[in-house]
Amino acid sequence: MIAQQQSQWEQLEQQVLAEVRAVWEAAQQAGSAEKMEQLVLQWRAGIGAMVMQALCQEAVSRREQAKRPMCCGVGMDHHSGLTKTVVTLLGTITVRRRCYRCLRCGASLLPADEWLRWKGSFSHHLQEALAWQCSLLPYREALAGLKKLAGVEVSVLGAERIVARWGKRELVPAPYTERVDKELVVQIDGTIAHLKEGWKEIKLAACYSSDRSNREAEPEAVTYTADWESAEQFRETLWQEALARGATRARLAAVLGDGAPWVWETAGYLFPRAVQILDWYHLTESASGGWTAGKVMHGDGTPQTKELVEQWKTEVWEGRSEAVEEQLRELVAAGKDDKDNTLRRCADCLRTHQHRIRYPLFRAMGLPTGSGVVEGGCKHVVGLRFKRKSPPQADWTKPGARAVLHLRLDRLNGRWDQRCDLARQAA
Repeated sequence: MIAQQQSQWEQLEQQVLAEVRAVWEAAQQAGSAEKMEQLVLQWRAGIGAMVMQALCQEAVSRREQAKRPMCCGVGMDHHSGLTKTVVTLLGTITVRRRCYRCLRCGASLLPADEWLRWKGSFSHHLQEALAWQCSLLPYREALAGLKKLAGVEVSVLGAERIVARWGKRELVPAPYTERVDKELVVQIDGTIAHLKEGWKEIKLAACYSSDRSNREAEPEAVTYTADWESAEQFRETLWQEALARGATRARLAAVLGDGAPWVWETAGYLFPRAVQILDWYHLTESASGGWTAGKVMHGDGTPQTKELVEQWKTEVWEGRSEAVEEQLRELVAAGKDDKDNTLRRCADCLRTHQHRIRYPLFRAMGLPTGSGVVEGGCKHVVGLRFKRKSPPQADWTKPGARAVLHLRLDRLNGRWDQRCDLARQAA
């Protein structure tokens, strides 16, 4: 056996030396450093696959000779040899392994497969690279990049199957290293993406630590959670993320969101003691906000409308929202409202959210008044991947979209190693 291994090593050594000489001679004729680099890169890929194949074959042979598999209380007989071909980041490699059969029950076994742990036709590292790239880019772009950089070709269908397997299960968030010791801010929002069954809302939340001593400081250690779920289901998803961030240890929690009722129902259910803050932009610019109400009085884009809206915004910002609500109700009573009841709806919005629009108090507490963090999350967690117009993924299936979403979240939240461990266990 030792002599056989030595022979294999000498053979590999001669092949490597021959390859090195060949690339050396070719590089001497290269007209530029660019062409030389290209030659060496091609050599690296070829030599890597050759060495990897030789190493795997030697390891398989050594293990097969060291231990004979047992079945029905007796050793199994070597029946035949079967080859296994896989695509790796180094290239395509083939390994021959022994197939054993039990003469008593007829069972067959390939013991080398337990060590190789090759799932399907792709190595683990290639699957990881595909899952990583396809969570960021459309499949065709990700595969084109892999071919350009690693010289490995994979079909779209093959990539989709790998992503579906890797991202099928949602990770239960493990406690983060950067947990929240003092202040926790949770921002909740919703956005839509087109699935095969139509436009569906995806609920998304951002959790981060707040430095109340410096309101201008950037949010620290932002993590996200998102899914196509009902509000009730999303509560559990968000709570797991909040627990991983140390929500039970936080001295103060603040929840920011727009006017959607499910947002505040979620906030009240999960964080009953948290400060609830209505996003300032939503209050002033939404359909029930000040700008729309101002147009009812003086028309769209007029100086009078701008002046009135700025007056209302200033009063709310400075803590006189009740006065603005009262003025709006007086205008409604005087018959100034339009057929859509815009002024009444604006007044009702102020009444509903009075405890969420105490902006002077929030500023004094060092809390944010805008939900820009979660809105940014809607763009780069969801929009950049699920709203790109790149066939053939104009219409996502929910399982396919959810698998990609899980992988995106793992990347953004720093849980990729945990995802890789889960994939290994499933192999």
